Amino acid sequence: MVKKIKIILTSLPLVFLFSYTSVAQTTSTVVKKGAKYDTIIRKHADKPPVKQTPKQVTQPEVVLPVPEFVNQPYYFDKDGNKLIKLETSSAQLLTKKKTLGLKGAKQFFSMDDVSSRVRFTSKSNIIFFIKTSGDVIDLTSYIKLYKFIAEDQKRVVTITSKEGLLNNNEEEKDKQVSFSVKSISNDNYQIQFTNPLEAGEYGFVWVKNMDLKEFTVFGFGIDWKSSN
Repeated sequence: MVKKIKIILTSLPLVFLFSYTSVAQTTSTVVKKGAKYDTIIRKHADKPPVKQTPKQVTQPEVVLPVPEFVNQPYYFDKDGNKLIKLETSSAQLLTKKKTLGLKGAKQFFSMDDVSSRVRFTSKSNIIFFIKTSGDVIDLTSYIKLYKFIAEDQKRVVTITSKEGLLNNNEEEKDKQVSFSVKSISNDNYQIQFTNPLEAGEYGFVWVKNMDLKEFTVFGFGIDWKSSN
């Protein structure tokens, strides 16, 4: 009986040792593995600034005014984008002999008052609009612009002049003024001038039928004293 116990006790350390070794081995094999990282070196470079495209501001379209009445010139006020009516007068077509015909004869328009009530002070960029009825091919053949002069409390302008035996070489101050015409819309035209208008009295006259004795004149005045 004593011998059996001894054997058992003798074998106990071996079992304990074996068990401890197994646990130690088991414990030593459990290794906590973390994530592996590769070290990558990159050169830092600032990104170029993004250019911002400026927003395009769309200008509102300017709608040009249209004359209310046909065959009647209107002054175009560009700043106000509006039309201003001219003075409407009547002119008589008269014929006059100069020095009993020795200096010839002239045919001229004559209308009342020495000046127009409608006046402008602009030296340049004077523009007129006119609307036709659609049957005008060459506007400059039907309407003329004349520079009038004061004479006997009237405004007159020479249309035709016939020389006589004793010619007068003095330059006429009254005259026809040339202009150009530009179509801006259907039957709507722009009248403009290459050179600034001189100070004085002016009038547009329809001369389509020169057999008449009375004509409608659309008059206006320029007040500035110098063309500079």
